[in-house]
Amino acid sequence: MDQGEGMSSYWGGTLTVNGEAEQLALAKLFQEFGSSRGMKKNAYIFRSEEESQEIYFVQDGLVKISQFAQEGQSITLFLRQKGEVFGAAEVLTGQKRQRYARCITDSCILSIPTSKFTDLLKSHPDALYALAVANARRLLQTQRYVETLISRPVAWRLAQLLIQLGARVGKETVVTLSLTHEELSFVIGCSRQTVTETLGRWRDEGSIRYEKKRVVIHDTDEFQQHL
Repeated sequence: MDQGEGMSSYWGGTLTVNGEAEQLALAKLFQEFGSSRGMKKNAYIFRSEEESQEIYFVQDGLVKISQFAQEGQSITLFLRQKGEVFGAAEVLTGQKRQRYARCITDSCILSIPTSKFTDLLKSHPDALYALAVANARRLLQTQRYVETLISRPVAWRLAQLLIQLGARVGKETVVTLSLTHEELSFVIGCSRQTVTETLGRWRDEGSIRYEKKRVVIHDTDEFQQHL
């Protein structure tokens, strides 16, 4: 890896068909018992070393879970999208926050206090099962990501991240870039310069249209085939 790069299980952000039942069970729990708050872009949801007082659910928006490296730079470890729970690990293990959570876009976050959440899991076995399945899936995705980080080139990893973050419209995929080039580099494990050069090369080849804060992949299927 290049200097300053970080590791992230970013493929964990995409829910498969097999995960829809678990997603719905957790969404129902948070919608019924959670408190809703609208949060602006760059707002902190929690910070490192804080007491773990709530569990969170992304009703809308995009959240990054990050930590500071020894050199002081921020490294994005995970992205949490609409329909995902986060902040449960420290609560269930009785630890303070190990990382910080910050909104990448304007977001709507549902939260349930720690004591209430543990009681709700006992009385809602479907939600408890859903949380266990979601955590197991994340573990497997992280393991696959480590394998991918070793075996796949940077261009492939960047392309997959953009496709995950984008919206498919016919053949095109439209990506509103909420992450800086540096943050993208931390997520996929490379340098900022490599991200910038790769996007520039794709633009010169005509594979993408790249504007400030926006990327359009012209033919998504063909683009993926030539990575």
